[in-house]
Parts: sequence; structure tokens; C-alpha cells
Amino acid sequence: MAQQTRLERQLCETLGKYLSKPKARSDVPEAGRLAWKWFTDLCRTRTMHSNGPNPISYAEINAYARLYRWPLEPRHIDLILALDRVWLDHANEEQRAAMASDNPSRSKKTDPELTLEAFDAVF
Repeated sequence: MAQQTRLERQLCETLGKYLSKPKARSDVPEAGRLAWKWFTDLCRTRTMHSNGPNPISYAEINAYARLYRWPLEPRHIDLILALDRVWLDHANEEQRAAMASDNPSRSKKTDPELTLEAFDAVF
């Protein structure tokens, strides 16, 4: 169990470094190369919604494992989901930064409340 935790930490750190500096060389630990491949393959199938990317679903992981006949175990799925959390956190940070740069005066504290009159005006 300790090795799994260490590998998960190493993979997540590697992904974090890669996402912050994509052109920098990121060495994936040898023990995690297969999980890294699974994650990158599944990441390409990611769906989006109006607020950004969706997490990788268990259904996608199951379909991927059956299609490619990978005997994924719960520990492998935990690695994929841990990498996905790092990726989603990075994507959400980028989205928040983009929104803040579009309108620097906007913050949650200064956003007006939605009133009934405003709602009626829109609809």
C-alpha cells in the first residue's frame, strides 16, 4: 500500500510539473508508465460541459479496459482518478485565471445577487 501511495504521489507531481510547464521535460516513473498511458488515453475521451471539463467516468474506464482488454484492478483505477483530479484542478485554475483576467473587477464578493426582477428580465 505504501508503494502505491508513493507511486501515486510521484505520478501526480510529474503531471503537475508537466501541466505548469508543458515544454519542460517530465520523466514519468518507470513503474507508472502504463498508468500514465491509460490516463492520457482516457483524457482524450473527456467530455465538456458549460463550466469546463468533466472528470473521467467509471464507465469510460470500464469501456476502455474492456476494449483494450486491460485487466485493470482497483489500484490502477485509483491512479487514473488521482491523475484526473490533478488535471481537473489545473484546468479549473486556468479557467478561474482566465475569468479574472477578462474582468479584473469581478469577484465573488462583488457579484450582484440574482433578484426576481433580473430573472424575469432574462426569461
